[in-house]
Amino acid sequence: MSKHDALAEKVVAHLYSVSPVLKHWGIEVAGAKRAAVTLTMTVRKDMSNTNGVCHGGVIFSLADACFGFSAGSYNDRGVGASCDIRFLKPAEIGDRLTATASEVWRKGRSGLYDVTIVNQGGDKVALMRGHARQIGGHYIEETD
Repeated sequence: MSKHDALAEKVVAHLYSVSPVLKHWGIEVAGAKRAAVTLTMTVRKDMSNTNGVCHGGVIFSLADACFGFSAGSYNDRGVGASCDIRFLKPAEIGDRLTATASEVWRKGRSGLYDVTIVNQGGDKVALMRGHARQIGGHYIEETD
């Protein structure tokens, strides 16, 4: 494992530890490398909307966390400046969702990240693009 990926794992573990809503919804970290994070979640009945499928806000939160963790994996504190999501297929109660974020572009204090969310059958549920902006500082103290 590269030094950068090892740092990314530590940063993502820290970010997850201070994100109580993710634990409440059962979102878990499935993988973390620099600029590439994977999160998973099983859709529960209490996450459903008036149509009996997963609420879009829950799916967005999964994508947003994945995007934020990916952007933060450099250990540079930042915020989401904007996000755009496309819902492609309803997520049903009981579906196991996997969100995978990857860096598209990064320069200076800005970066663009794409997140793909699929269900257990590999069907695309949603696509999100997020723009991150660094605000200064670090999430964890770096040690060698």
